[in-house]
Amino acid sequence: LAGLPPTPEEINAFLADESPDAFAKVVDRLLASPHYGERWGRHWLDLARYTDSFDARLGPGDVMDATDAWRYRDWVVNAFNRNLPFDQFTIEQLAGDLLPNATLDQRIASGFNRCNITTNEGGAIAEEYLVLYDRDRTETFSQVWLGTTAGCAVCHDHKFDPLTQREFYSLAAFFN
Repeated sequence: LAGLPPTPEEINAFLADESPDAFAKVVDRLLASPHYGERWGRHWLDLARYTDSFDARLGPGDVMDATDAWRYRDWVVNAFNRNLPFDQFTIEQLAGDLLPNATLDQRIASGFNRCNITTNEGGAIAEEYLVLYDRDRTETFSQVWLGTTAGCAVCHDHKFDPLTQREFYSLAAFFN
């Protein structure tokens, strides 16, 4: 649950506890540990394509830049540790910054939409990268929340794909 092996003291305490709920006590202790959110949040951060060194292109009202991307990571870890309901977890990451009277925490949660590949390369065409950012966010949303790939729909319809090209770009319009 916490991703860490038990210490010798923890093993000895468990073995010495002869109560019928000894195992449940260990589980409760591990669920209350901050390491629980670190362990399980790591998997989510992989899905969100998080890295501490991403270079964010910021717009008005954005709350993260490349120097404090850790805020989103900490939000994810804390969300797991406080057992945030999945519907709220989803809403805050996809549109936390759009909620009425959004808190700083809710705005940070929308950092999910900032964990995409970006550039600050001289000579880069800004409009071209805005399209690439929308595409990346749409593909990531499809993989993470819909459990399906959407990459083929960027270019064409395919009889075996769950999304048509029109549906892909309709969804991409949300991120634009």
